[in-house]
Amino acid sequence: MTFINPWLAVAGAAAMALPILIHLFLRRRQKPIEWAAMELLRRAVQQSQRTRRVERWILLVLRCLALLLVGLAIARPATVTALSMNQPVTMAVVLDDSVASRTAASPTSAPGQTAFEAARTACIESIRALPSGSLVHVFTTSGTIEHTGDAVQPDRAIAILGTLQPTFEPSRVRQAVDRADDVLGRSSMPGRIVLASSFSRGAIDTEAQVLPPTKAILEIRDVGSDDTGTAAIVSVMQRTLGPQSTGSVTVDVTVTRPSSEQARRNVPVTVTDAMTDRSATADAVFIEGSQRAVATLTLVVDPAVNEHAWMASIPTDRQPADDMRATTISTVSSHPVLVLDRERLDVDEGSSAQWIERALEPIAGMGLAHRRMDPSEVRAGSLKGATSIIICRPELLDAAGWAECTVACEAGALIVIVPPTEETFMDWQDPCAAMLGPGVTIRRDVMNHEPPRRLQPQQPTSPITQLIASELTELVAPIEVDRSVMIEGPSTTLSPVLVMDDGAPLMVLSTKGRGVIVMLATAPVPSWNTLATKPIFVPLVQETIRQGEVLLDAGGSVSIGLGRLPTGTTELRPIRGSTAAESSLTVDPSGVIVSDGVKPGIMQVVMAQDATASMSRRSSFVALNVDPAACDPQRNDAARLAAWLNQTMSPQTNVVTATSSTQSTTSVSVWLLLAAALVVLAETLLGRMFSVPEPKAA
Repeated sequence: MTFINPWLAVAGAAAMALPILIHLFLRRRQKPIEWAAMELLRRAVQQSQRTRRVERWILLVLRCLALLLVGLAIARPATVTALSMNQPVTMAVVLDDSVASRTAASPTSAPGQTAFEAARTACIESIRALPSGSLVHVFTTSGTIEHTGDAVQPDRAIAILGTLQPTFEPSRVRQAVDRADDVLGRSSMPGRIVLASSFSRGAIDTEAQVLPPTKAILEIRDVGSDDTGTAAIVSVMQRTLGPQSTGSVTVDVTVTRPSSEQARRNVPVTVTDAMTDRSATADAVFIEGSQRAVATLTLVVDPAVNEHAWMASIPTDRQPADDMRATTISTVSSHPVLVLDRERLDVDEGSSAQWIERALEPIAGMGLAHRRMDPSEVRAGSLKGATSIIICRPELLDAAGWAECTVACEAGALIVIVPPTEETFMDWQDPCAAMLGPGVTIRRDVMNHEPPRRLQPQQPTSPITQLIASELTELVAPIEVDRSVMIEGPSTTLSPVLVMDDGAPLMVLSTKGRGVIVMLATAPVPSWNTLATKPIFVPLVQETIRQGEVLLDAGGSVSIGLGRLPTGTTELRPIRGSTAAESSLTVDPSGVIVSDGVKPGIMQVVMAQDATASMSRRSSFVALNVDPAACDPQRNDAARLAAWLNQTMSPQTNVVTATSSTQSTTSVSVWLLLAAALVVLAETLLGRMFSVPEPKAA
């Protein structure tokens, strides 16, 4: 233990001696005179002499202790570390190199400096301040976390830091600090961790993460960030009716900005074809106080080309990583819709497949082409090339059939499921619920509604119905539902498309792998509902297929550091016009990119030969993008960040910030002052108890 103001500690110790000196010098030293008449009084005083002496010593000790505690508190004690004693230590520097570190540093940093450069400078300063004989480990918060297998000399560590560059991956501060603490725990010298970051919302999620306790001393170097003047592209979605054969496509580019920014009203958005370099530009116009704006652009395409790769961009700002977003969009459906049903001749009202086929192609040759397959014929490889699959008889699918549908969905197919119209002992509910996702259940009993259920006038916002949303209230008004199945599941898994008046879903949306799943809770036949006979049915079926395939295209975007590529992907190759990596990227069997230098852009997918045969998606490109949340330059709330840094730390952990060197000593001084106050209170109470009461008047 040492003191920031050691002379005040000495003054406190000297003050403690003051009551003792006063006691000694003020003792009365008189020569006793014998007086026979006082003998009886002296004997009475001697009986209480021992008790009074103990009481005086107790009060003296309490008064001295109070003065000592006040002096120590003012001196501000601090833990003596190996670094403060100029002894060698092992330091682990944890540098934030995530995509969030690409933002501009705080105005107090050097002009034009990024948060990464400011954090690296802070790490180098800490290394240069090390005592002679110290060793250093270098860690980063993304990509390859550990950069030194063994502790290295400070000069070598500085050289390693000079070679590092920020990545496009999210921050993993918790894992980096945990790894650094584990390495220091095996060192024979005292350990110290230096964590340098801007601690923006993109770098640190104070809601989802918890900083682990560290046995080593933890030093926080907050380099700050500048969140003004930023905007970000968060999505690029096809706005037209999915696959079509026209010569143009309309896309919506969504741009967001921090809520604190009010100056920027218009953000120009440019979309460029990565293959032909053709581009279009439009403004995303922000309404005052709004954080989101959409730019709509019409792009010229070749109708004969099946797939297009586009790059959307906005002018570079203080966080350039989120100013660009890649996307792949298919404009021609190369495969007909596959309807899984068994031909039946004994159904007077028509089967679900018949009603759906009429909606797909109301007039011969106009609409969406389709073909039919018996569910019993679904085996390995039988769904090859199928982009959209409608399961009208789920009870006829066996385990192999369900497995093949699941593989097709995960590889990138749209699956539409309709409940069977007749009671069956076959278990179709469980495999269907498993396909929809975790936590989903489908009740086995069909519910009969008397009176029939109607639909809510205001339906949920869904990508499936976005193009008919303005007419949806009128379209759902005449629908009556007599029978339905109950589909239940968490909101994180299922999204409602249509809901009935009691809140039960009539149509739900889910995703699995790179695929999309839509399920109806009622069969589209007259004995179950009036859905198939109303004007909504044709646009609803066609929009489900078209917008479902639009969602599949959106699923072709992979977040760097988070997303998984389709099973069987072995390599990603850059295409002309893309800003992605200049060289090919290697993919491991789990679908994770293992190569360094991953950048946003569009890459060509290379599949293993055995995996190509089972792929149902026609896509040969993948769009690599940063996670917009990981780029967020906004500052964390100071109180929440302080709690995040301290909430789980062990008593041995000492947090020192770059902006204040007194925070680690404040709590100790407060406790010393509280102890002094308690001592003064005890002395006062005991003094009153030990005092001799005044004699009562006669």
